[in-house]
Amino acid sequence: MNNKSCSISEVSLPLLALDIGGKRIGVAVSDRLGFSCRGITCLFRNDQGWPRQVKKLLAEYGIQAIVVGLPKNMDGTEGSQAQDCRKAADELAQAIDLPIVFQDERLSTWTAKERLFAQGLNEKKVKAKLDQTAAAVFLEDFISAHKELTETQHA
Repeated sequence: MNNKSCSISEVSLPLLALDIGGKRIGVAVSDRLGFSCRGITCLFRNDQGWPRQVKKLLAEYGIQAIVVGLPKNMDGTEGSQAQDCRKAADELAQAIDLPIVFQDERLSTWTAKERLFAQGLNEKKVKAKLDQTAAAVFLEDFISAHKELTETQHA
């Protein structure tokens, strides 16, 4: 499926979120009802097999759609990082047949860092969990912005 043609009507829970960076890809999942999201792992972008690893996670968690964080500039425009995320999403779309949608991820890393430090983690542990926690943050934002996802699950 081409991710550019995906609409929210094609998306259902549970979801997998990808925080795609230049070196790492943070991965988070939602539960089947959209009540909670949690970081589960971090993949490495330079590993050519990362789309296969994502495919395994999709099966393991029964994922119905993917939410990719889109790193927009603070003024809402898209720069080179956003283009890189779109390119990675296109690469992933060649390996899977699920809807892929984008979510603005501005400030998700900052929010994730605040949460992790609030849990009493040290700098090293925060760094290890940051990408997957940021993915959970914007996945929560996505689900909150699309209440129809949880309404159909609870009906």
